[in-house]
Amino acid sequence: MNKLVSVFTCDVTGIKTTYTYRGSSIVSGIESAEFDYPKGYLDKFAKQQKTADNLPKTKRLYFNPATGKEVSYARARTIGLVK
Repeated sequence: MNKLVSVFTCDVTGIKTTYTYRGSSIVSGIESAEFDYPKGYLDKFAKQQKTADNLPKTKRLYFNPATGKEVSYARARTIGLVK
C-alpha cells in the first residue's frame, strides 16, 4: 500500500512538519507527524519558560487551550485554569 507523505515548512518560525497518511489519500487519516525545529528554537522557548517560572503567578501568562492564546491570571482563574 502506498503511503502519502506531505511536508510543510512555516515561513515565520521555520518549523518543518512531515505528515504521513495511512493510505494514498488524506481521507484515510494521519498515521504519524514529525516536527523538525530550527536550531535554537527550543532554547528560546526554554528561556521564556524559565523567566515565567520566576514571576509571581499573578504576573504570568497562562495558555488557554480553548482559544490557543495566552491569558492573564484573572482570566485564567475565571475559566478555571488556575486555582
